[in-house]
Amino acid sequence: MLIKNFDALNKTPQRKICLELIDAALASIQPQNIIQKNFSLTNNTLTIRDKTIDLNRFERIFLLGFGKGSAGLSKHIENILGNLLTEGYVIDLQPNSFSKIEITVGTHPLPSENNLSFTKRAIERLGNLSEKDLVIVVIAGGGSALFESPYKINLEKLIEVNESLLLSGATITQMNIVRKHLSKVKGGGLTKLLYPSTIVSLIASDVPGNDLSTIASGPTVKDETTKQEALEILK
Repeated sequence: MLIKNFDALNKTPQRKICLELIDAALASIQPQNIIQKNFSLTNNTLTIRDKTIDLNRFERIFLLGFGKGSAGLSKHIENILGNLLTEGYVIDLQPNSFSKIEITVGTHPLPSENNLSFTKRAIERLGNLSEKDLVIVVIAGGGSALFESPYKINLEKLIEVNESLLLSGATITQMNIVRKHLSKVKGGGLTKLLYPSTIVSLIASDVPGNDLSTIASGPTVKDETTKQEALEILK
């Protein structure tokens, strides 16, 4: 059971039913179960949900992961791809062990020099890709803080803005609109940096409604917002 004190809480038949329902829900979102259900490899054909990708088209396969829980997801992907994976880079709040992926422990909910250094290194390593390259991007909640390359703003000011947003009562969508316009990698910025490779985004949503442009500030999703919207939110 994932609920460690299940026996202590299981006092009545009604409680047992509720606890079993909760435990089943928790089990369904464990990284291994998610990947096993949605990500498989057969004869160099990668199947992700209802999409298939012929890996024979590519000379190299990279993985880039960021967000809370991204390391667990990336670990299972690495196990499936095996030697087909060229290299990878992941930043999460908890360490993990990998064969071909470099793991960095970052900070959340505020960005840090560690987060910025990881992003810079990952971009540098993945900055010279071609159409023969495939990049699997694993995105999870918290990616807005963990994966960051500021645009025309230093780290000190970036932290100040993020602290103010967190205390403002703004929704996650509003906060991430502001964050997009202060970043080189948010709001589709990462996609530009990885061009012309083929990009596959595996996104674990922590946003009500699952708006892909809001989760981790949409690094691989086109940004439809404007600077004026960001300014209005700040006001």
